Amino acid sequence: MKRILCIGTIIIFLFSILIFPFTKPSEKAFGSSQSIKLRVAWWGSQTRHDRTQKVLELYRAKVNRKVSFVTEFGSWSGYWDKLTTQAAAKNLPDIIQMDYMYLAQYVQKGLLADLTPYTKNGILNLKDVSEASIKSGSVGGRIYAISLGTNALAIIYDPAVAQKAGVKIPEDGNWTWNDYKEIIKKVFQKTKIRADLALTADPKFLLEYYVRQQGKSLYKHDGTGLGFTQEKFVIDVFNINLELLKGGYTAKPDEVSATSTIEDSLFVKGKTWIGWTWSNMFVATANAAKRPLALALPPKGGIRPGLYLKPSQFFSIAATSKYKTEAAKVINFFTNSIEANNILLAERGVPISAKVREGIKNAVEPAVRQTFDYIALAEKNCSPIDPPDPPGGTEVGQTFKDLYDQVLYGQIKPETAAKMFMQKANQILAKNKK
Repeated sequence: MKRILCIGTIIIFLFSILIFPFTKPSEKAFGSSQSIKLRVAWWGSQTRHDRTQKVLELYRAKVNRKVSFVTEFGSWSGYWDKLTTQAAAKNLPDIIQMDYMYLAQYVQKGLLADLTPYTKNGILNLKDVSEASIKSGSVGGRIYAISLGTNALAIIYDPAVAQKAGVKIPEDGNWTWNDYKEIIKKVFQKTKIRADLALTADPKFLLEYYVRQQGKSLYKHDGTGLGFTQEKFVIDVFNINLELLKGGYTAKPDEVSATSTIEDSLFVKGKTWIGWTWSNMFVATANAAKRPLALALPPKGGIRPGLYLKPSQFFSIAATSKYKTEAAKVINFFTNSIEANNILLAERGVPISAKVREGIKNAVEPAVRQTFDYIALAEKNCSPIDPPDPPGGTEVGQTFKDLYDQVLYGQIKPETAAKMFMQKANQILAKNKK
Protein backbone atom coordinates (compact mmCIF):
# COMPACT_ATOMS: atom_id res chain seq x y z
CA MET A 1 0.00 0.00 0.00
CA LYS A 2 2.82 2.38 0.92
CA ARG A 3 4.51 1.54 -2.34
CA ILE A 4 1.35 2.40 -4.25
CA LEU A 5 1.08 5.75 -2.42
CA CYS A 6 4.73 6.50 -3.09
CA ILE A 7 4.36 5.72 -6.79
CA GLY A 8 1.21 7.85 -6.89
CA THR A 9 3.02 10.76 -5.30
CA ILE A 10 5.85 10.51 -7.82
CA ILE A 11 3.37 10.38 -10.70
CA ILE A 12 1.58 13.49 -9.42
CA PHE A 13 4.91 15.29 -9.02
CA LEU A 14 6.04 14.38 -12.54
CA PHE A 15 2.63 15.31 -13.94
CA SER A 16 2.88 18.75 -12.33
CA ILE A 17 6.29 19.30 -13.91
CA LEU A 18 4.95 18.34 -17.32
CA ILE A 19 2.05 20.75 -17.00
CA PHE A 20 3.97 23.70 -15.51
CA PRO A 21 7.54 23.34 -16.78
CA PHE A 22 8.04 26.91 -18.00
CA THR A 23 5.85 28.96 -15.66
CA LYS A 24 7.66 32.14 -14.62
CA PRO A 25 6.59 35.01 -12.37
CA SER A 26 5.99 38.32 -14.14
CA GLU A 27 8.41 39.94 -11.73
CA LYS A 28 11.39 38.24 -10.12
CA ALA A 29 11.22 37.98 -6.37
CA PHE A 30 14.46 38.60 -4.53
CA GLY A 31 15.35 38.17 -0.91
CA SER A 32 17.41 40.40 1.31
CA SER A 33 20.54 38.46 0.43
CA GLN A 34 20.06 38.66 -3.33
CA SER A 35 21.48 41.55 -5.32
CA ILE A 36 19.78 42.87 -8.43
CA LYS A 37 20.98 44.82 -11.42
CA LEU A 38 18.86 47.54 -13.03
CA ARG A 39 19.55 48.99 -16.46
CA VAL A 40 18.77 52.69 -16.80
CA ALA A 41 18.75 54.55 -20.14
CA TRP A 42 18.55 58.25 -20.92
CA TRP A 43 19.67 60.89 -23.42
CA GLY A 44 21.13 64.31 -22.69
CA SER A 45 24.19 66.43 -22.04
CA GLN A 46 27.30 65.50 -20.08
CA THR A 47 25.92 67.51 -17.17
CA ARG A 48 22.82 65.30 -17.16
CA HIS A 49 24.93 62.15 -17.36
CA ASP A 50 27.09 63.18 -14.40
CA ARG A 51 24.19 64.27 -12.19
CA THR A 52 22.08 61.20 -12.98
CA GLN A 53 24.99 58.88 -12.15
CA LYS A 54 25.44 60.64 -8.81
CA VAL A 55 21.76 60.24 -7.94
CA LEU A 56 21.89 56.52 -8.76
CA GLU A 57 24.93 56.21 -6.49
CA LEU A 58 23.01 58.07 -3.79
CA TYR A 59 20.09 55.64 -4.17
CA ARG A 60 22.43 52.71 -3.54
CA ALA A 61 23.91 54.42 -0.49
CA LYS A 62 20.66 55.64 1.04
CA VAL A 63 17.93 53.23 -0.10
CA ASN A 64 19.15 49.81 -1.24
CA ARG A 65 22.77 48.64 -1.35
CA LYS A 66 21.66 45.41 -3.01
CA VAL A 67 20.86 47.32 -6.20
CA SER A 68 23.49 48.04 -8.83
CA PHE A 69 22.95 50.02 -12.01
CA VAL A 70 24.04 49.55 -15.59
CA THR A 71 23.68 52.92 -17.30
CA GLU A 72 23.10 53.47 -21.01
CA PHE A 73 23.24 57.09 -22.09
CA GLY A 74 24.02 59.13 -25.16
CA SER A 75 22.70 61.80 -27.48
CA TRP A 76 19.13 62.14 -28.73
CA SER A 77 20.06 61.17 -32.29
CA GLY A 78 21.04 57.57 -31.57
CA TYR A 79 18.90 56.97 -28.50
CA TRP A 80 15.65 56.00 -30.22
CA ASP A 81 17.30 53.79 -32.82
CA LYS A 82 18.96 51.84 -30.03
CA LEU A 83 15.68 51.49 -28.12
CA THR A 84 13.95 50.24 -31.27
CA THR A 85 16.58 47.53 -31.67
CA GLN A 86 16.34 46.58 -27.99
CA ALA A 87 12.54 46.47 -28.14
CA ALA A 88 12.66 44.08 -31.11
CA ALA A 89 14.97 41.81 -29.12
CA LYS A 90 12.77 42.14 -25.99
CA ASN A 91 15.80 43.56 -24.24
CA LEU A 92 14.72 47.06 -23.21
CA PRO A 93 16.39 48.66 -20.17
CA ASP A 94 14.42 48.43 -16.92
CA ILE A 95 14.09 52.20 -16.61
CA ILE A 96 13.70 54.20 -19.82
CA GLN A 97 13.81 57.96 -20.26
CA MET A 98 10.74 58.54 -22.44
CA ASP A 99 9.59 61.46 -24.57
CA TYR A 100 5.98 62.63 -24.87
CA MET A 101 6.15 62.25 -28.65
CA TYR A 102 6.78 58.50 -28.37
CA LEU A 103 4.80 57.62 -25.23
CA ALA A 104 1.51 56.53 -26.82
CA GLN A 105 3.36 54.58 -29.51
CA TYR A 106 5.34 52.58 -26.93
CA VAL A 107 2.21 51.92 -24.87
CA GLN A 108 0.25 50.72 -27.90
CA LYS A 109 3.03 48.26 -28.69
CA GLY A 110 2.89 46.88 -25.15
CA LEU A 111 6.45 47.94 -24.38
CA LEU A 112 5.81 49.86 -21.14
CA ALA A 113 4.60 48.70 -17.75
CA ASP A 114 1.43 50.12 -16.21
CA LEU A 115 2.60 52.21 -13.25
CA THR A 116 -0.89 52.86 -11.87
CA PRO A 117 -0.68 50.08 -9.23
CA TYR A 118 2.55 51.59 -7.86
CA THR A 119 0.89 54.99 -7.49
CA LYS A 120 -1.97 53.37 -5.59
CA ASN A 121 0.17 51.35 -3.18
CA GLY A 122 2.43 54.31 -2.43
CA ILE A 123 5.64 53.03 -3.98
CA LEU A 124 5.30 55.92 -6.42
CA ASN A 125 4.23 58.83 -4.22
CA LEU A 126 2.47 61.50 -6.27
CA LYS A 127 0.61 63.32 -3.49
CA ASP A 128 2.59 66.54 -4.08
CA VAL A 129 2.21 66.35 -7.86
CA SER A 130 -0.48 68.20 -9.82
CA GLU A 131 -3.15 66.24 -11.67
CA ALA A 132 -2.03 67.86 -14.92
CA SER A 133 1.50 66.48 -14.51
CA ILE A 134 0.18 63.02 -13.68
CA LYS A 135 -2.13 62.99 -16.70
CA SER A 136 0.71 64.00 -19.01
CA GLY A 137 2.15 60.52 -18.47
CA SER A 138 -1.16 58.70 -18.85
CA VAL A 139 -2.57 56.80 -21.81
CA GLY A 140 -6.11 55.44 -21.78
CA GLY A 141 -6.59 56.40 -18.15
CA ARG A 142 -3.54 54.43 -16.95
CA ILE A 143 -0.17 55.86 -15.89
CA TYR A 144 2.80 54.69 -17.96
CA ALA A 145 5.32 57.46 -17.33
CA ILE A 146 6.37 59.87 -14.59
CA SER A 147 7.41 63.35 -15.71
CA LEU A 148 10.97 64.36 -14.83
CA GLY A 149 10.43 68.06 -15.42
CA THR A 150 7.75 70.54 -16.38
CA ASN A 151 7.57 73.25 -19.02
CA ALA A 152 4.83 75.70 -20.02
CA LEU A 153 4.14 78.50 -22.46
CA ALA A 154 4.69 81.93 -20.89
CA ILE A 155 4.89 85.67 -21.39
CA ILE A 156 8.40 87.02 -20.73
CA TYR A 157 8.88 90.74 -20.12
CA ASP A 158 11.18 93.43 -18.79
CA PRO A 159 9.62 94.80 -15.57
CA ALA A 160 11.76 97.96 -15.69
CA VAL A 161 10.23 98.96 -19.02
CA ALA A 162 6.72 98.23 -17.77
CA GLN A 163 7.37 100.33 -14.67
CA LYS A 164 8.74 103.19 -16.74
CA ALA A 165 5.54 103.18 -18.80
CA GLY A 166 3.39 103.04 -15.70
CA VAL A 167 1.78 99.69 -16.52
CA LYS A 168 1.51 96.53 -14.48
CA ILE A 169 1.55 93.10 -16.07
CA PRO A 170 -0.91 90.80 -14.26
CA GLU A 171 1.42 87.86 -13.66
CA ASP A 172 -1.51 85.72 -12.49
CA GLY A 173 -3.00 85.78 -15.99
CA ASN A 174 -5.92 87.99 -15.04
CA TRP A 175 -5.90 89.83 -18.35
CA THR A 176 -7.63 89.46 -21.70
CA TRP A 177 -6.34 89.54 -25.26
CA ASN A 178 -7.55 93.14 -25.51
CA ASP A 179 -5.65 94.00 -22.30
CA TYR A 180 -2.56 92.40 -23.83
CA LYS A 181 -2.78 94.54 -26.95
CA GLU A 182 -3.59 97.76 -25.07
CA ILE A 183 -0.63 97.32 -22.69
CA ILE A 184 1.74 96.82 -25.63
CA LYS A 185 0.37 99.97 -27.28
CA LYS A 186 0.64 102.03 -24.10
CA VAL A 187 4.23 100.96 -23.39
CA PHE A 188 5.27 101.92 -26.91
CA GLN A 189 3.57 105.30 -26.64
CA LYS A 190 5.39 105.99 -23.36
CA THR A 191 8.83 104.48 -24.11
CA LYS A 192 9.04 103.85 -27.89
CA ILE A 193 10.08 100.27 -27.08
CA ARG A 194 8.23 97.67 -29.12
CA ALA A 195 7.01 94.16 -28.36
CA ASP A 196 8.23 90.95 -29.95
CA LEU A 197 6.13 89.27 -32.61
CA ALA A 198 4.51 86.30 -30.89
CA LEU A 199 6.15 82.90 -31.45
CA THR A 200 7.36 83.55 -34.98
CA ALA A 201 9.72 80.54 -34.82
CA ASP A 202 6.80 78.15 -34.36
CA PRO A 203 3.47 80.04 -34.39
CA LYS A 204 1.55 76.75 -34.31
CA PHE A 205 1.80 76.97 -30.51
CA LEU A 206 0.00 80.32 -30.52
CA LEU A 207 -2.80 78.78 -32.59
CA GLU A 208 -2.90 75.74 -30.32
CA TYR A 209 -3.16 77.95 -27.23
CA TYR A 210 -6.02 79.99 -28.71
CA VAL A 211 -7.91 76.95 -30.01
CA ARG A 212 -7.64 75.23 -26.62
CA GLN A 213 -9.14 78.33 -25.00
CA GLN A 214 -12.21 77.78 -27.17
CA GLY A 215 -12.62 74.26 -25.76
CA LYS A 216 -11.16 72.56 -28.84
CA SER A 217 -7.87 70.86 -29.67
CA LEU A 218 -5.49 71.50 -32.54
CA TYR A 219 -5.90 67.93 -33.81
CA LYS A 220 -8.60 65.30 -33.60
CA HIS A 221 -7.61 62.72 -31.01
CA ASP A 222 -7.34 60.06 -33.72
CA GLY A 223 -5.08 62.36 -35.76
CA THR A 224 -7.24 62.26 -38.89
CA GLY A 225 -7.99 65.98 -39.06
CA LEU A 226 -7.94 69.29 -37.24
CA GLY A 227 -9.79 69.30 -33.94
CA PHE A 228 -11.89 72.33 -34.88
CA THR A 229 -13.86 73.56 -37.89
CA GLN A 230 -14.00 77.31 -37.22
CA GLU A 231 -11.85 79.36 -39.61
CA LYS A 232 -12.49 82.30 -37.27
CA PHE A 233 -10.04 80.86 -34.72
CA VAL A 234 -7.23 80.99 -37.28
CA ILE A 235 -8.23 84.47 -38.44
CA ASP A 236 -8.23 85.73 -34.83
CA VAL A 237 -4.69 84.47 -34.27
CA PHE A 238 -3.44 86.13 -37.44
CA ASN A 239 -5.12 89.40 -36.51
CA ILE A 240 -3.72 89.57 -32.96
CA ASN A 241 -0.22 90.07 -34.31
CA LEU A 242 -1.22 91.85 -37.51
CA GLU A 243 -3.01 94.65 -35.66
CA LEU A 244 0.03 95.31 -33.47
CA LEU A 245 2.43 95.04 -36.39
CA LYS A 246 0.51 97.49 -38.58
CA GLY A 247 0.46 100.01 -35.74
CA GLY A 248 4.24 99.81 -35.36
CA TYR A 249 3.96 98.35 -31.87
CA THR A 250 5.94 95.17 -32.59
CA ALA A 251 9.20 94.29 -34.27
CA LYS A 252 9.02 93.65 -38.01
CA PRO A 253 9.22 90.10 -39.38
CA ASP A 254 12.50 90.73 -41.21
CA GLU A 255 14.08 92.07 -38.00
CA VAL A 256 13.09 88.93 -36.13
CA SER A 257 14.23 86.56 -38.87
CA ALA A 258 17.66 88.21 -38.93
CA THR A 259 18.42 86.80 -35.46
CA SER A 260 19.11 83.11 -34.85
CA THR A 261 20.35 82.84 -31.26
CA ILE A 262 19.05 83.94 -27.88
CA GLU A 263 22.07 86.22 -27.45
CA ASP A 264 21.31 88.01 -30.73
CA SER A 265 17.57 88.35 -30.15
CA LEU A 266 15.92 91.76 -30.08
CA PHE A 267 14.57 91.03 -26.62
CA VAL A 268 17.96 90.24 -25.09
CA LYS A 269 19.43 93.39 -26.65
CA GLY A 270 16.65 95.49 -25.11
CA LYS A 271 15.09 96.46 -28.44
CA THR A 272 11.82 94.76 -27.45
CA TRP A 273 10.41 94.39 -23.96
CA ILE A 274 7.77 91.62 -24.04
CA GLY A 275 7.28 88.36 -25.91
CA TRP A 276 6.24 84.72 -25.76
CA THR A 277 8.52 81.92 -24.64
CA TRP A 278 8.64 78.49 -23.01
CA SER A 279 9.41 78.57 -19.31
CA ASN A 280 12.47 76.34 -19.75
CA MET A 281 14.03 79.05 -21.95
CA PHE A 282 13.74 81.71 -19.25
CA VAL A 283 17.03 81.02 -17.49
CA ALA A 284 19.07 81.15 -20.70
CA THR A 285 17.30 84.36 -21.77
CA ALA A 286 17.76 86.05 -18.39
CA ASN A 287 21.44 85.09 -18.26
CA ALA A 288 21.99 86.42 -21.79
CA ALA A 289 20.09 89.66 -21.09
CA LYS A 290 22.00 90.33 -17.85
CA ARG A 291 19.06 92.26 -16.40
CA PRO A 292 16.04 91.33 -14.26
CA LEU A 293 13.22 89.73 -16.26
CA ALA A 294 9.84 88.32 -15.28
CA LEU A 295 7.30 85.70 -16.35
CA ALA A 296 3.52 86.04 -16.57
CA LEU A 297 0.67 83.78 -17.62
CA PRO A 298 -0.57 84.41 -21.18
CA PRO A 299 -3.89 86.26 -21.64
CA LYS A 300 -7.15 84.55 -20.75
CA GLY A 301 -10.08 84.07 -23.09
CA GLY A 302 -12.68 81.64 -24.30
CA ILE A 303 -14.19 78.96 -22.07
CA ARG A 304 -11.18 77.19 -20.53
CA PRO A 305 -7.43 77.67 -19.92
CA GLY A 306 -5.39 77.27 -23.08
CA LEU A 307 -2.27 76.62 -21.04
CA TYR A 308 -1.02 73.09 -20.37
CA LEU A 309 1.97 71.59 -18.59
CA LYS A 310 4.38 70.04 -21.05
CA PRO A 311 6.65 67.29 -19.71
CA SER A 312 10.30 67.77 -20.62
CA GLN A 313 10.76 63.98 -20.49
CA PHE A 314 9.64 61.00 -18.41
CA PHE A 315 10.89 57.86 -16.74
CA SER A 316 9.01 54.69 -17.73
CA ILE A 317 9.53 51.02 -16.86
CA ALA A 318 9.87 48.35 -19.54
CA ALA A 319 7.07 45.79 -19.61
CA THR A 320 9.78 43.11 -19.78
CA SER A 321 11.56 44.28 -16.62
CA LYS A 322 11.93 41.55 -13.99
CA TYR A 323 12.32 44.12 -11.23
CA LYS A 324 9.45 46.54 -11.75
CA THR A 325 8.92 47.25 -8.05
CA GLU A 326 12.54 48.24 -7.49
CA ALA A 327 12.50 50.29 -10.69
CA ALA A 328 9.42 52.13 -9.40
CA LYS A 329 11.27 52.87 -6.15
CA VAL A 330 14.13 54.41 -8.13
CA ILE A 331 11.72 56.65 -10.07
CA ASN A 332 10.09 57.64 -6.79
CA PHE A 333 13.53 58.63 -5.49
CA PHE A 334 14.09 60.92 -8.48
CA THR A 335 10.62 62.40 -7.97
CA ASN A 336 10.52 62.93 -4.22
CA SER A 337 14.03 63.00 -2.75
CA ILE A 338 15.12 66.55 -1.95
CA GLU A 339 18.70 65.31 -1.54
CA ALA A 340 18.61 63.76 -5.02
CA ASN A 341 17.15 66.92 -6.53
CA ASN A 342 19.83 69.02 -4.89
CA ILE A 343 22.15 67.08 -7.20
CA LEU A 344 19.90 67.24 -10.28
CA LEU A 345 19.16 70.98 -9.78
CA ALA A 346 16.22 71.01 -12.20
CA GLU A 347 18.46 70.14 -15.18
CA ARG A 348 15.57 68.15 -16.70
CA GLY A 349 13.06 70.90 -16.01
CA VAL A 350 11.05 72.16 -13.04
CA PRO A 351 10.48 69.24 -10.60
CA ILE A 352 6.89 68.00 -10.59
CA SER A 353 6.77 67.70 -6.79
CA ALA A 354 5.79 70.95 -5.08
CA LYS A 355 7.61 69.77 -1.95
CA VAL A 356 10.83 69.21 -3.91
CA ARG A 357 10.57 72.59 -5.65
CA GLU A 358 10.34 74.27 -2.27
CA GLY A 359 13.11 72.09 -0.85
CA ILE A 360 15.73 72.99 -3.47
CA LYS A 361 14.81 76.64 -4.04
CA ASN A 362 17.81 77.93 -2.12
CA ALA A 363 20.19 75.70 -4.09
CA VAL A 364 19.30 77.07 -7.53
CA GLU A 365 20.00 80.45 -9.11
CA PRO A 366 17.33 83.20 -8.89
CA ALA A 367 16.14 82.77 -12.49
CA VAL A 368 15.51 79.07 -11.86
CA ARG A 369 13.50 79.97 -8.75
CA GLN A 370 11.37 82.24 -10.93
CA THR A 371 10.54 79.31 -13.21
CA PHE A 372 9.59 77.27 -10.13
CA ASP A 373 7.14 79.98 -9.08
CA TYR A 374 5.79 80.26 -12.60
CA ILE A 375 5.11 76.53 -12.92
CA ALA A 376 3.37 76.56 -9.53
CA LEU A 377 1.11 79.29 -10.90
CA ALA A 378 0.63 77.52 -14.23
CA GLU A 379 -0.47 74.34 -12.44
CA LYS A 380 -3.46 76.25 -11.08
CA ASN A 381 -4.32 77.82 -14.44
CA CYS A 382 -4.04 75.04 -16.99
CA SER A 383 -6.09 72.26 -18.56
CA PRO A 384 -4.94 68.71 -19.46
CA ILE A 385 -2.43 68.36 -22.27
CA ASP A 386 -3.70 67.03 -25.61
CA PRO A 387 -2.36 63.81 -27.16
CA PRO A 388 1.00 64.03 -28.96
CA ASP A 389 1.04 65.44 -32.48
CA PRO A 390 -0.11 62.82 -35.01
CA PRO A 391 1.84 61.79 -38.12
CA GLY A 392 1.85 64.83 -40.40
CA GLY A 393 1.87 67.25 -37.46
CA THR A 394 5.24 68.67 -38.45
CA GLU A 395 3.95 69.39 -41.96
CA VAL A 396 0.82 71.02 -40.54
CA GLY A 397 2.99 73.23 -38.33
CA GLN A 398 5.16 74.28 -41.26
CA THR A 399 2.07 75.03 -43.35
CA PHE A 400 0.77 77.33 -40.63
CA LYS A 401 4.14 79.06 -40.25
CA ASP A 402 4.40 79.70 -44.00
CA LEU A 403 0.93 81.27 -44.09
CA TYR A 404 1.55 83.18 -40.84
CA ASP A 405 4.68 84.72 -42.38
CA GLN A 406 2.80 85.64 -45.56
CA VAL A 407 0.09 87.36 -43.51
CA LEU A 408 2.65 89.36 -41.52
CA TYR A 409 4.48 90.40 -44.69
CA GLY A 410 1.18 91.59 -46.17
CA GLN A 411 1.26 89.06 -49.00
CA ILE A 412 -2.09 87.47 -48.17
CA LYS A 413 -5.19 88.39 -46.19
CA PRO A 414 -5.93 86.58 -42.90
CA GLU A 415 -9.27 85.27 -44.21
CA THR A 416 -7.66 83.74 -47.29
CA ALA A 417 -4.77 82.29 -45.28
CA ALA A 418 -7.16 80.74 -42.77
CA LYS A 419 -9.16 79.01 -45.49
CA MET A 420 -5.97 77.71 -47.13
CA PHE A 421 -4.65 76.42 -43.81
CA MET A 422 -7.83 74.55 -42.91
CA GLN A 423 -7.94 72.84 -46.30
CA LYS A 424 -4.25 71.94 -46.47
CA ALA A 425 -4.00 70.76 -42.85
CA ASN A 426 -7.02 68.48 -43.16
CA GLN A 427 -5.64 67.04 -46.41
CA ILE A 428 -2.35 66.21 -44.67
CA LEU A 429 -4.05 64.63 -41.66
CA ALA A 430 -6.56 62.67 -43.75
CA LYS A 431 -3.67 60.37 -44.68
CA ASN A 432 -3.92 58.95 -41.15
CA LYS A 433 -7.36 57.47 -41.82
CA LYS A 434 -7.28 53.67 -41.86
